[in-house]
This record gives sequence, C-alpha cells and structure tokens, in this order.
Amino acid sequence: MMQILDNEKEQRILPIFRLAFRPFFLGASLFSVIAMLLWAAFWAGYSNVANWMYHDPIWWHSHEMLFGFTGAIIIGFLLTAVQNWTGNPGIRGRKLAVIFGLWLIARVGILFGSPNLVWMVADLLWMPLAGYFLAVPILLRRQWNNLFFVPLILLLTVLNAAFHAISLNWLALPLRSVSFVAILVISLIVLVVGGRVIPFFTWRGTQSEPITRITWLERGALIPTWLLVLHSLLPIPEAVASYSFSLLLLMTATMHLLRFLRWRTLSTLRVPLLWLLHFAYLFLILGLTLLAVVQLTGWGAYSIALHCLTVGGIGCMILAMIARVSLGHTGRELKIGVMMKVAFVTLVIATLTRTVFLLLMPELAVNAYWLSGLLWALAFSIFCWVYFPVLTSPRVDGRPG
Repeated sequence: MMQILDNEKEQRILPIFRLAFRPFFLGASLFSVIAMLLWAAFWAGYSNVANWMYHDPIWWHSHEMLFGFTGAIIIGFLLTAVQNWTGNPGIRGRKLAVIFGLWLIARVGILFGSPNLVWMVADLLWMPLAGYFLAVPILLRRQWNNLFFVPLILLLTVLNAAFHAISLNWLALPLRSVSFVAILVISLIVLVVGGRVIPFFTWRGTQSEPITRITWLERGALIPTWLLVLHSLLPIPEAVASYSFSLLLLMTATMHLLRFLRWRTLSTLRVPLLWLLHFAYLFLILGLTLLAVVQLTGWGAYSIALHCLTVGGIGCMILAMIARVSLGHTGRELKIGVMMKVAFVTLVIATLTRTVFLLLMPELAVNAYWLSGLLWALAFSIFCWVYFPVLTSPRVDGRPG
C-alpha cells in the first residue's frame, strides 16, 4: 500500500524534481558548458566577456567551477545516495526545487552581476540547506560513517564565503590559497566516494571476483588525505609547512596508488563506464604527486598539477559518475552509446591538452587554455543532449525516483 501511495504522490511531482540527481546533474552540466565557452572565449581574445563573469574572469572561473559546478554535482549525488544509505526517501518536490532555485539564482547573479552582498547571500544558502536535508536521515538512522559529509559541506560553505569576501574586498587573502583549500576538500570527497564505488562498480561491470577491502590499506590511504585538508587549514609556519605538506602529498599519492593497483584497471578497458572512473582516480594520484614535486623542487608548473586534479581527476570522475548514476537511478541498463563514448574521449583529450600538452609546449599555453575549455564544453554538451530525456522523464520501471 505504501508503494502505491508513494507512486500516487510521485505522479504529482515533475520528473525533474523527483530526486536530487536530476536537476543538479543536468543543471550543473549545462552551466559548465556555458562557463567553459566563456572561459575559452576569454583566452581566445574576446576580452569583452570579462564584463560578465563578476568583472573578474579568474575569480569567476575558479569560484564557479568549484562551487557552481562541482558543488552542485556533489550535492546532487549525496542527496540521492542518502536514500540508498538510510532507506529514507530522498528530498524531492518543492523542497528540492527551492534548493535548486537558490543555486540557479546565484549562478545567474554571479554571471551577469557585480560583486554584491545579495549574490553572496543567495550563494551561501543552498549548500547548507542541502546539508541539513542530508544530515536528517543520517542522524535518524545513526549512520555515523556517512555523517562526515555534512561538516565537509559546511567547510565548503565557509570557503565559498571566503571567496565572496575576497571579491567584496572584505578579506585580504590570496585567491589562490582559498581555491587550493577548496580543491583539496573536493578532492577528499572524490577520493572517498571513488574508493567506495570504483571497486564495486569494477567487480559488477567486469563480472569478476569481488575486490576485497584491506583495512590497513584503506586507512593508510584515507588518513593522510584527511591530514592534507587539516594541514591546509592550520596556521603552520611556512618554513615547516612546505616540507611537511609535501611529505603528506607524497604519502597520500603513494597509498592511493597502492589501493588503485588492486582494482584490475586493465579489465575495464572494454567497459567505458568503468575506464573513465579509473582514469580519473589515476589523475588524482598524479596531481597529488606533481604538487609534491613542485613544492619540493620547484620543477614543473603549479597550474598543471592543479588541473591534473581538477580536469583529469574531478572532472572526469564527475562525467563518469553522473553518466552511470543517471542510468541506474532511472531504471535503465548500465550501458552507454557511441555519443557518450565520444564525450568520454573528448574529456580525456581536454585533460591531456590542459596538462601534458601544456607541459611539453608551454609557449602555446593560451591555445591550450581555450582548446581544453572548448573540449570540456563539447563533452558536457553531449552529456546534456543524451541525458536530457533521461533526467526529465519518469523512471522506465515505474518506480518512484
């Protein structure tokens, strides 16, 4: 009877607002296309686009890709996953529409407006509100192992506030420092989620033996990752911080590599929904390693190391995850067609253009910037085209969600 009542209620909700992954995956992906096209135009010489972009293209690109795009994907994923974790219905309908509406208002205001308290307030509301709806079922079910996502969302909100305070000249901190901490927090979330799901997805997708978890290796990978984030938040003297942070980076990268080597990556090459996940995880490891090298030796480029994390690690992980989650949560077969395979390859090329190509040919940096931006936009445009009917239609099996 309860299932019938749930289905009756479900029919009164627009399909796009029946679970959080639907509006946030689609909205964030479409927004990233617009953001990357503007970013590519800026580097291609169309300087007038700076009149949008909060009148500061560097601030806008960093902020909107970290919070506007990645933050929305994280919220969409967590508010969907909590239903599976707890068995409690996920947020939907009007409450979900309010959170998404606040996110959308902030994106429009920050694109077309100027630094203003109004846009700051709008942008600081949607994420803590989502954190509240994430926390409630976790606390009700006492699932303490998933509760840590809530303080991480609050930490991202604090970092978001710092971004806005910088734009309003209220805070005299380097933008680079705040954005770096935000990238570390997001990388932590991606590594935690990736470490949970990639072995499971690999086992199921390749129809092989389960990949067993080794307790000491799991802890050995996660503990230094958490310490990295903590280190970046503490006021440690610079002379000590550089050395200790580099060692933590190397330790984290090494432990995650040992973890990664057990995941049978070669067996995933024939399964597109899997190999991009593995590629992304490997680029997170590579990014952490390059950051350590830059810190210790000064060799290489900080920007390249950072974009190994952001484009290759976070970006590729997002595209692979939202492609799979959207199919699974709408009752569809976990298989993608030619168009999405093209999207996956395109995003990999965007990653290599922004990192390897730039490392080998630094004199062509500007070309690499706008080309990688266009390739990102193409990859996520394909996702929006292919998945629009998936995310805006009811589940094919008739179930709620």
